[in-house]
Amino acid sequence: MARTAKKQTRKTRTSSKSATSAKSGARGRKAGAKSTVKGNVKLHTLNKDQLSEHIKAQTAAIKMLKGTRDVKRPPNNPDMPQAIIDNLNQDFNSILELLDNFSQHLRALDRMRLNGVGIKKLGFIERAYELALENGEFLPHYLTLERFGTDIQYFMDFRTLTDLVTQIREKLWNVTIQSADIAYTDALEFYAPVREAAKRRVDAAETLFNALSPFFKPQGKRKTEEGEEPTKKQALRDFKALEEGKHDGKLIIENEKPKLTGGSRKIIDETFKDSMKFKDNTEGEIQE
Repeated sequence: MARTAKKQTRKTRTSSKSATSAKSGARGRKAGAKSTVKGNVKLHTLNKDQLSEHIKAQTAAIKMLKGTRDVKRPPNNPDMPQAIIDNLNQDFNSILELLDNFSQHLRALDRMRLNGVGIKKLGFIERAYELALENGEFLPHYLTLERFGTDIQYFMDFRTLTDLVTQIREKLWNVTIQSADIAYTDALEFYAPVREAAKRRVDAAETLFNALSPFFKPQGKRKTEEGEEPTKKQALRDFKALEEGKHDGKLIIENEKPKLTGGSRKIIDETFKDSMKFKDNTEGEIQE
């Protein structure tokens, strides 16, 4: 009797579990049917004809998007007439000739000696002028208050002109980049059919392809000629190669520091790299 009672309780438990699993499965199917949404349209609510029309509309939209990728995008700005370009060129040349009468040629050393004015120094100038207005007795005898203000106004006028020229340069550079993109796109549109025609062995296409294909090949590293002083990057690379024991040779650096300039430096690089070219192992000399 006890065994039969246990069997009956097991049967009732399994039946209850199956019933609950069936209910949960039905709920899951209902939720899945409700959540099947594509393109803001519930597909389970459409009949057969409406579903086919919806699919056709979606495929047409996808084809339209794919077709727009091949269309050349128009430029953002309208084309500038050639007359305006010529007038700008003449005006800028006249401005350049006018500035040559008042602008001295400055070397790099001269620019280093002069005082550049940034935000911090500009604030110092303005504050010093305000204090000089209230305390004129501290001005030296060779500097008057009127001259101080005139020099500041002279500097501010040229600063305003420099900002204006910077804005003009930015706008010209934007137009230049857009025109370069259009010209390069035209060249690519000519190069693409030439390349395809060369693959199909069309007459005269291979000659055009051979003339244009070198522009897309990597140039590689530039080799220094014999007797030419290496660049700083090349000398550093050779130094690391010698330090790690990858090449044979020696690297000599001699420097003479003068009083005013930063120093003239000569580098003799005798690093022998793995190549087919033969180099004699001669000792380097500096010729004055």
